[in-house]
Amino acid sequence: MDTQQAVAEGTHTDGQSDSKRDGQQKFTLGPNDSLEGKLTYGGHMAVLDGGHAEGEFRVAGNMEVGNGSVVKALIEASNVTIKGVVEGKLTARDKLTLGKAAKMNGDVQARRLQIEDGASLNGYVRMGDFEQHPG
Repeated sequence: MDTQQAVAEGTHTDGQSDSKRDGQQKFTLGPNDSLEGKLTYGGHMAVLDGGHAEGEFRVAGNMEVGNGSVVKALIEASNVTIKGVVEGKLTARDKLTLGKAAKMNGDVQARRLQIEDGASLNGYVRMGDFEQHPG
């Protein structure tokens, strides 16, 4: 099964999530799920409850990495919330939140950054507004 087919079959909306309100779909990986490859997605993405993902993930919406989950990837998303482990380059177009059990290893670019007591961040951090250069 290729990544696009997996996304098509695994995509759902949760009536209690923000994805319902802003009209975007949500792609969720759970405890026994893993994903390896490149994903460009117009909605939100979540790797929850021990899920595992590797590759490049560019999502238009938000990304969440839950407790016990491991993501080794280049990540680009609007808001990123990490409660598990992330290794790789991360770009949060708006806000990066590191929960108390989060472990982030890699370079970070974010407009805003929130780090809870107990979280770890190893890498270079660049904060502020992103400049758009034409071409």
